[in-house]
Amino acid sequence: MARSIGCDESFVALPVLTVCAGIIGNARRLRVKRSWFTPPILWTALVGDSGTQKSPPLRAVIKSLKERQQEQIRQHCSEMASFSDELANFKRELKAFENSGEGTRPTQPARPVCRRCLVSDTTIEALVPILQDNPRGVVLHRDELVGWIGGFDKYSKAGKASADVAHWLSIYNGESLIVDRKIGEPRTLFVQSPAVSVCGGIQPGILTRALGDEHRENGLAARLLMAYPPRRAKRWTDDDVPEEQEQAFADIVERLAGLQPDLDRDGNETPVLVFLTDDARSAFIDYYNSTGDEQSGLTGDLAAAWSKLEEVAARLALVFHCIRGVMTDDVDPRKCDLESMAAGIAVAEWFKAETVRIQTLLSESAVEREIRSLAEWVRLRGGTARPSDLVSNRRDTRTVEEAEVMLQSLVSSGLGQWRNVPPGPHGGRPTREFVLLSN
Repeated sequence: MARSIGCDESFVALPVLTVCAGIIGNARRLRVKRSWFTPPILWTALVGDSGTQKSPPLRAVIKSLKERQQEQIRQHCSEMASFSDELANFKRELKAFENSGEGTRPTQPARPVCRRCLVSDTTIEALVPILQDNPRGVVLHRDELVGWIGGFDKYSKAGKASADVAHWLSIYNGESLIVDRKIGEPRTLFVQSPAVSVCGGIQPGILTRALGDEHRENGLAARLLMAYPPRRAKRWTDDDVPEEQEQAFADIVERLAGLQPDLDRDGNETPVLVFLTDDARSAFIDYYNSTGDEQSGLTGDLAAAWSKLEEVAARLALVFHCIRGVMTDDVDPRKCDLESMAAGIAVAEWFKAETVRIQTLLSESAVEREIRSLAEWVRLRGGTARPSDLVSNRRDTRTVEEAEVMLQSLVSSGLGQWRNVPPGPHGGRPTREFVLLSN
């Protein structure tokens, strides 16, 4: 899929993991220890400038959920049509009963619930009724995540933080949600175990502004798993996503949706508990301890990110366990084994490295950003550039002298070096070109 779209593999992997996590939802919980149960809730962000192919992989992966939801809505429309007939019949029978006083009072039909697996409205008041009707949970997809993050501040007053932020932090942990309304009935909205996995794209500059100090301090930023791959030049390809590959992923989503939760004494849905095998538990303990050792040497945003990444490995392991479980009969549905845990740890370690790289990029000064942008431009050209190349191909460079200064800034930053180029077979003056270092 990544090859046919022309994007980095991470731009496909993150939405895939998020969709799978979201469709599992409250059907499963991983029991790490007696008092620690982790949900398969993931919040992911594809970070890239405009034109870096963030939206195509999101659309391709979300397609299976959209098709599933369209079928759910069609079914709801059919149920509502039947409900309308039943309600009309109930009213006639009720009137007859009240007029005659004979027989048994008719029972009013229950209004059908609209099943959902995908949402885009991010306000808590709009989301809570959907979660009440869909206790398994949903996936929140936003092409531009700034609409989600920016929505937290929509109803804040006098510089005070919006209550929506606190609600979302509770949702990430799968903790109960209570919303008190000033208008509307009922006044109090309650969800026992909200489950919302989030995925979307965002530009780096907008991400920096949207998160700000507030969302770094409250822990929202640390909960976001992000990918920000180096920019690549677009190239036409005849490759396309094979239909059988699309269908295979749609089948996995459908099978994950078929994972049934348990029921409590009152008949309410409750997650099936998945336990760690001994070797999976040992692997997680080693990862947890090493992450703690690393965090002790970190401060600020990185320390906050590490505090969340210690559990991310377990969340990912649960997702991998469920995916493997619906693809083969060789996996014990109630036991998360070493293979699933190792996969979760490997991806969590990748997120550690990516988090360090992203925070370095987002903290750049304007000058550092310009230098990196120029280095990226040279890399996309094959790693070499002459001053004349900048003049011919970049709008921000008008003279060879300007180009010399710009390329020298890369040399001064240790990103490359000058290389002398002798005259060609037809003569001419010797010149020099900038060569980008491979690392």
